[in-house]
Amino acid sequence: MTTTKKGGERRPDSHQLVRQWALLRLLCSTEAGLSVKDLAEQLGTTKTTIERDLATLQQTFALIDEQEGKQKRLYRIDQTVRELEHMTFGVAELLAVYAGLAGLASLAGTPLHQDLDQVRLKIRGLLGAERGGGIDALHRVFVLHRRAFVDYTPFGDHIDDLADAIARRRVCTITYNAAWKGTIRTHHIQPLRLVWHRSSLYLFACLGDPPRVATFAVHRIKELEKTDTAFDPPRGLDIDAYISEAFGIFVSDLTEEVEILFESEIAWRILEQTFHPEETKERLPDGRLLYRVRSSAQWEIIPWVRSFGALAELRAPRVWRDELHANLEAAAARYRSP
Repeated sequence: MTTTKKGGERRPDSHQLVRQWALLRLLCSTEAGLSVKDLAEQLGTTKTTIERDLATLQQTFALIDEQEGKQKRLYRIDQTVRELEHMTFGVAELLAVYAGLAGLASLAGTPLHQDLDQVRLKIRGLLGAERGGGIDALHRVFVLHRRAFVDYTPFGDHIDDLADAIARRRVCTITYNAAWKGTIRTHHIQPLRLVWHRSSLYLFACLGDPPRVATFAVHRIKELEKTDTAFDPPRGLDIDAYISEAFGIFVSDLTEEVEILFESEIAWRILEQTFHPEETKERLPDGRLLYRVRSSAQWEIIPWVRSFGALAELRAPRVWRDELHANLEAAAARYRSP
């Protein structure tokens, strides 16, 4: 499946990109090469799909093929590209690499972080203990200020299974703790995308009949079983468009036109940051700022507005405004003197 952007340009869907990422990892793991049949079996897809993916990757990664007798053609990463493994770095470049690794420390336990950690180990192995210690000191120029993060080390197997299930389109059975409901339920899901948001990893997946997209916090998945049952995502589903409806990570069924008025004292903060890709901001003559966005994320926008206290007013939609008013009344009651 492909989706079309404005202007008619076509782009691959998210599953295609995930599958090609998995294909690249397989090709990087072999010196001898793999056949189209081998790749199709390992990724659980058709040879036609693999051939199409190889043609796409050929343009970027210069994949080469070798004839082995008259039976099959093998694919691997071009030797010139493999020479990247022997590339040298200057001190400033090494500092940038280590700063990037530090900034992604919250991803610990995920396959991506494991690959990145191999970069760090290779650098340390090359430099030795004495020089490696110096680089470790240099990278502290950029330090990740980690707060309210989840340790994903215990969930490494779940994340690896989910990444594989997304790439090969395999149904999974999960036991999930919905903390806000206080329930633990079993779901049969079609995993679509892993998304990193505010130091937490979330899974977008289809479930139910008719299928609907749901959001799961990965650390709340208590049990996970990857099955051999294949699935096709619902026809016409654009997961990128779906995610764009969220203000943060959660999407509900009803999308609303949201309007928030920020006082001049805080307008500068709203102006200097981007909170949503489709937002609009209008600076009023008196210095106040009118913020508009189309979203279904009531659960996230109301707490966000509330965090600004008297410096922000949720003007629309009306039902959200009434909900916020009731919330503030309840909070004020807690602070009134007995």
